Amino acid sequence: MKAKLYVGTALTAVAVAAAYALVSPSAPLAAEGASLLAGKVVSSTGEALAGIPIKAHRDNSAVTVAVYTDAKGDYSFPTWSDLTPGSYSVGIELPDFERTAQPVAVSESKPAKIDFTLKAKPLAYEDATASEIIAALPGTDQQKVLFSQCSNCHTLQWALQAPRTKEGWVEVIKKMAGNAAERATPGTYAFSQAQFIEPLADYLVSIRGPGSSDIVPFKQRPRPTDAASSNLVVTEYALPRGGQRELYMLRGDRRFVWPHDVINNDKYAYYTDHFSHVLGRIDLKTGEGTEMPFPLPPGAGREGRMGGGDGRPGDPGGGAHELQFDRQGNVIVGMDNGTVKYDPKYGQFTGWPAGRAMFGLDPSGNVWYLERSGQKLTKIDTSSAELKSTSFVVPKNLGIYDTDTDSKGRTDIYIWTEAKIGIFDPKTVEYAEYKTPTPMSGPRRGQIDGQDRLWAAEFYAGQLLMFDPDKKILREYPLINGTKPYTAPYAEPYSASADDKNQIVWTHDFSSSRLYRIDMNTGQSTEYLTPSNYEVRDLKVDTAAERPTVWVPAYRPPSKLVKMQLR
Repeated sequence: MKAKLYVGTALTAVAVAAAYALVSPSAPLAAEGASLLAGKVVSSTGEALAGIPIKAHRDNSAVTVAVYTDAKGDYSFPTWSDLTPGSYSVGIELPDFERTAQPVAVSESKPAKIDFTLKAKPLAYEDATASEIIAALPGTDQQKVLFSQCSNCHTLQWALQAPRTKEGWVEVIKKMAGNAAERATPGTYAFSQAQFIEPLADYLVSIRGPGSSDIVPFKQRPRPTDAASSNLVVTEYALPRGGQRELYMLRGDRRFVWPHDVINNDKYAYYTDHFSHVLGRIDLKTGEGTEMPFPLPPGAGREGRMGGGDGRPGDPGGGAHELQFDRQGNVIVGMDNGTVKYDPKYGQFTGWPAGRAMFGLDPSGNVWYLERSGQKLTKIDTSSAELKSTSFVVPKNLGIYDTDTDSKGRTDIYIWTEAKIGIFDPKTVEYAEYKTPTPMSGPRRGQIDGQDRLWAAEFYAGQLLMFDPDKKILREYPLINGTKPYTAPYAEPYSASADDKNQIVWTHDFSSSRLYRIDMNTGQSTEYLTPSNYEVRDLKVDTAAERPTVWVPAYRPPSKLVKMQLR
């Protein structure tokens, strides 16, 4: 696979005028595949612009649909998309072009055509992604891998807004690490472990120490413009309490919703809010969002953690994370020391004062989770209201992130602080561990496919891991074809989701508003730029969709649920 290094330069053209738009009727639709809305996008010099997202927001609704221009600058909304007849505002919102939007009435009898001419403008520092800032800064690969983790809680613009001494930086690093500060976890690249705190502080002093300039260099990362990367239709659903982007916002601001995980059926897309006890859902017909508060099981959530949290600013530990459907169509929600089941038929919640934020669900509907001690794997019978549980002792590890259970009832354990995958078989009561090929890679979250293979995001190494427990095989795939672990652009994939029908796996980069589709058979990757600036935690394949489809919660305000479909 040939390497593609997406490192470019910031645009320096000065914006002079806004774009123009032309709306005109055309011939009636004559065949399947024709579009209700189409057009062309060119630069101010007449050059066709590829890979440009065109967003159509339906008036008085929470729904926005986006498509991308091809190599000729042409775009069209397919008839199967969520763009239906009605009134819209259609426009382009990119950091390196003047923004523009035009009203249009979309009709089946008179398809519309809107052309745009875009004028470039300099990319503002406020609009630079963490990936773009990291790529342009001086420093070694190790220093950049450590510093990139700061964007998990807030923007790098916030991190670099004030100069500090080494002692000041050490204090900040420990504060951001919370209870994890100075742990001895040599198997991970976590910035908070003892061996990295002072080296990271030294690096931060070198770029933002006393007397340093507040002008931080950055480079714009070019948009992917090839045909495969532009062959995408995106539907955004704005959420209740979605809020607006604020550059200096710490994650967990309780004014807003922070959608963490997502699952869907044919009626709703459900999501968890990381910082409140609600189960949210989007009506797929109307786009309307609803929040359903649920009673917290005694001792569950961040309130049930020792000391009330994990010591980090924003108190992110303990919040609701994972969602899964059981075989009856109930929604199972995971959080620290608690599990909640929502019955959509009766609109009722049932809770158990046991569980964890990430869990496995076996073929019988039992929840499997690793207790915080790291030595006890427990099964919860969710078919009864009372707590029925069975526990198994497994070897203690320094840090577990996720667990997933396969079709044979075996539970895979993501040991991210030791770069290993553990697997427990309750039938034989056997446990085994396997090291990832790349040391310190940080397998964080993922999903098991139809062949019982685990696909896990290697957060620190910027790769995707495949673990086949039957063949005892582990393979790794770069998010960007040809790149090596711990190198530019320092991707940080948090999760992965497998699409068996189309033989692909979806993952993402935490800090660059990009998703990746990995071919299960060849390892070839395709990169997609999201139409808005998303911070992504989880994502989930829609297994019932006619075409390859993945659901993505845009975590940081403006918060939304996003459906991404290949054309």
